[in-house]
Amino acid sequence: MRRLTISLAVVLGAAAGIAGAQSVYKYTDPSGRTVYTDDPRAGDGKAQRVEIVPQSVVTTVAPAQLSEADRKLDGEASRRAAALDRAVDDIVAASHALREAEERRTQGVEPLEGERIGRRFRDEYWQRQQALANDVAAAQARLDDAVARRNAAR
Repeated sequence: MRRLTISLAVVLGAAAGIAGAQSVYKYTDPSGRTVYTDDPRAGDGKAQRVEIVPQSVVTTVAPAQLSEADRKLDGEASRRAAALDRAVDDIVAASHALREAEERRTQGVEPLEGERIGRRFRDEYWQRQQALANDVAAAQARLDDAVARRNAAR
């Protein structure tokens, strides 16, 4: 997590330098409000260029310079982030499996050849329906477990 924060600070610092390369102009509109723009012709040509002083770039700290406690926290944050990523991947997979199981159950409502005797359904039909319902319940349980693991990893 600390590496992520440091990396983000470096990227933002570089982006600020790029953004600072663009010119910014300032003028006062007729109602007295100050307006900032990138158009030098704005405000009937009265816009004045504003100098933007770049802020210092954040330097990164090498892992060897971290204290033992910081290294331990960094390792714990990495493990937690990995567990969170695994849980999110499991949520995606479980939700796809749940959708597929529900679709199979919906399509399996119609009796197959030989599952009917006149107007009555044979035991094979009800066993197949029960198996389809069990598949949906198992997929829902996997999804619930993955969501619980994700919430615990947060």
